[in-house]
Amino acid sequence: MLVFAHRGASGYQAENTLAAMQMALDLSVTAIEIDVHNVEGELYVFHDRRLENKSDGFGPIHLATKAELAQLHILGEPIPTLWQVLELINGRCMVNIELKGCFSIAPFMDLYPRIFDELNFTHRQVLVSSFNHHYLATLKSEYGQAYVAPLVDGVPLNLAQAASDLNAYSINLSINFVNQAMIEDAHQRGVKVFVYTVDEADDIRALHHFGVDGIFSNYPDKAQAVVDSLVMQTDDGQASHFHHHEDQLPHWFE
Repeated sequence: MLVFAHRGASGYQAENTLAAMQMALDLSVTAIEIDVHNVEGELYVFHDRRLENKSDGFGPIHLATKAELAQLHILGEPIPTLWQVLELINGRCMVNIELKGCFSIAPFMDLYPRIFDELNFTHRQVLVSSFNHHYLATLKSEYGQAYVAPLVDGVPLNLAQAASDLNAYSINLSINFVNQAMIEDAHQRGVKVFVYTVDEADDIRALHHFGVDGIFSNYPDKAQAVVDSLVMQTDDGQASHFHHHEDQLPHWFE
């Protein structure tokens, strides 16, 4: 089970900042997840649509200017550009870039080939996700080798069909809605299942039991320790905590 450092090591440092990325790298994570918005043609690493919930700014981020963002902070840390974050990571681990907000696909299309031409990433190390599946279709139409992941916060009538439509590497699901039908349907389509956001050990054990391929965690070191213990149990032939009855699984699984 792959563990992504969610917005960097955001349980320890200000989320989506260079400090959170460096902390994740210091923890030797195998993957990092970040979010990007378009501001005046530049992609900035920031999660929310509005600035005030996460930073000392105010208003929708896409209406800000680059000069304004340069003055803002998240818990004392500056808001980085996507390129700054990618330069820091530089192929040392996998990165999941979530395209958010208004018009983020256009600058990303320009930047995408530079990631491989100028930095030490392989195509397999860069996973691009979005709730806006049109963004992913646009990327795949130009760069067929791109690894993409539709984000889904619910259970569609056609389950994981969006992943097939996009020839996606994975489908990224909310822990609030993930269920066995979605997981099995994705796997039957040859698509990996990654689940966000997972910090509790019992959640990790349950998702491992259901065959989930990866999780996003704010505490990637703690999550990795749980995953490692599960792998050791499997290798030793020990029973999983959840292996007897489905009613032992957390109630949100169907």
